[in-house]
Amino acid sequence: MNTDDAEVNAQAWKQLYEAAVLELDPVKLQQRIADAEDAIAKRALAVMREGADDRAEREALANAMQALSGLKRDLTESRNRGSEPEKEKHRRP
Repeated sequence: MNTDDAEVNAQAWKQLYEAAVLELDPVKLQQRIADAEDAIAKRALAVMREGADDRAEREALANAMQALSGLKRDLTESRNRGSEPEKEKHRRP
């Protein structure tokens, strides 16, 4: 992998991460999260293969993955809360 490819990959995961974090449409959010997670995983693997001692990027990758995990959890909880009133409507006499 040459330097230009590495730089593109470093920018790509950041752009996909930002797109996920800034997405307001819950329908699109799930796919944006998946795309960002995939790009982060690929970049993390590339950093490991390069053997680079880029602690800052490794930390940024880990932090981004953790943030996406929280965002995914929030999305799931939000969807679950949204469906509870529907269940309650069916239970009422």
